[in-house]
Amino acid sequence: MAILKLMSQFKTVRESQGMTLAAVATRMGIDPPALSRLETGKMLNPTIATLIKWAEALGQKLEVDLVPDS
Repeated sequence: MAILKLMSQFKTVRESQGMTLAAVATRMGIDPPALSRLETGKMLNPTIATLIKWAEALGQKLEVDLVPDS
């Protein structure tokens, strides 16, 4: 569930910046259909490296944290 929330956040940031999917994909060095699969949740196992590239392409920084499950 957390990964779907993260994917949604990436899409929201992209849209709020007025960036096209194709522009972000180009910045990431991947094909637009691959980014579309990430954004739509059709690919639910992105690597940390992919997530970092995605954040950088949006001018963001990805932070990963380990917290107790409550």
